[in-house]
Amino acid sequence: MKLIGTYQLAALCLATVNLAAPVQAEVSGKVSFVSNYLSYGLSQTQDDPALQFTTTWSGESGLYLSGWASQVDFGEETDTEIGVYAGYYNTFSDTLSLDAGVAQFLYEGADISDDYSYNEVYATLHTSLLSLGFHYAWDYFGSGAEYTVVQVSKQFPLNDWFNLTLGADYAVTGDENKYSILGESDYLHYFLRAEKDWRGLQWSLSVHETTMPETETDEARAVAGIGWAF
Repeated sequence: MKLIGTYQLAALCLATVNLAAPVQAEVSGKVSFVSNYLSYGLSQTQDDPALQFTTTWSGESGLYLSGWASQVDFGEETDTEIGVYAGYYNTFSDTLSLDAGVAQFLYEGADISDDYSYNEVYATLHTSLLSLGFHYAWDYFGSGAEYTVVQVSKQFPLNDWFNLTLGADYAVTGDENKYSILGESDYLHYFLRAEKDWRGLQWSLSVHETTMPETETDEARAVAGIGWAF
């Protein structure tokens, strides 16, 4: 089963960190509520709200393990997305860092949900000018098709507690006959997001647009979110 392989990888990373004593680890988490769960600009909840949770174990060496869960709605009984990550974060200088790893996404709620599970590799390079990201899945949503996403974003910190982020990503499927993106082989998504820390909570408001055909998916979406980090 795919899930076992991911846990074995996570256990290996954890064992590696434990051998590198002394190690100071941190555990963090966040609970969020969003008005719409978008993945690369496309709703995963049929434009309904979603409750989300993430937790991360970070080792001093840069290795980390992370878990993610969110409500979804694919039009049948699938209602939960779970992500498991094992990665490495390294800071080369004040203006250059790299985040890379492997992830598995699992789905629950219906008999068919497990068929959607897939693995991906990812990497994001952060510089003083831009952040550049890359995601690659070789069996996206269990379809047998490759799926690639390239991302670029720029953050504009206005002060210690308010940030603006402008970004875009390009998604393309490797075999439109096996998996298409709402009938398309590729599309572009771009967004503007404002984030603010206030009264111990993290508030966000973002606007998203895609180059999908003239359907309801082509309409600009505004997404509001509130989160509590611990």
